[in-house]
Amino acid sequence: MKMKNTYFTSYFPLITILLFSTSLSIATVMIVIDYLQVLGIYEGMLEFFSNNGIKLALFIIFALLYFMVFSALKLIADTVTELSLLFFSKDIVGENLTKIRGGSSFYLVAGALSLAAVQFPIAIIGIFLLATLCYFIFIVYKISSSLTSASLIGLVLFHVLFWFSFILGTLYICFRLYNSIMASLPI
Repeated sequence: MKMKNTYFTSYFPLITILLFSTSLSIATVMIVIDYLQVLGIYEGMLEFFSNNGIKLALFIIFALLYFMVFSALKLIADTVTELSLLFFSKDIVGENLTKIRGGSSFYLVAGALSLAAVQFPIAIIGIFLLATLCYFIFIVYKISSSLTSASLIGLVLFHVLFWFSFILGTLYICFRLYNSIMASLPI
């Protein structure tokens, strides 16, 4: 099935980011409110805000945070994809980008499913990772006809190594920051 208008799916990433941000924000608000109640802080907050006011404020903060994270990931992913096509594809017109544009529907469906999994934050992360895997397989399948075997292997390795080092580097920085904060606490 060929699309008549190549820009039909151009709004899918924004809707997907909104869906994932909403579902993760709702899940995070529920977790944070539970922690605040366990710590005894929530009752004190109720003196200044209503129950719904606290939930709405937390939702807005977390929705904004998740929106920024997913937007940054989208920008990085697009850059890595186009850079890998620059390195490994002989397509100079950009037909490969047009071929893979429909893959954003994987994320759109996953974003809708994430709303159903609001009670289970790990399931939301799993849905996101599964959509990412499906999208990657879709990209490789769609552009494999325009690449040599060596170029295809290079493209796959480029993506895998980039995301592996990106995630590993981010986790390393987070652990170092956590350890430095814990070491500086006067306990």
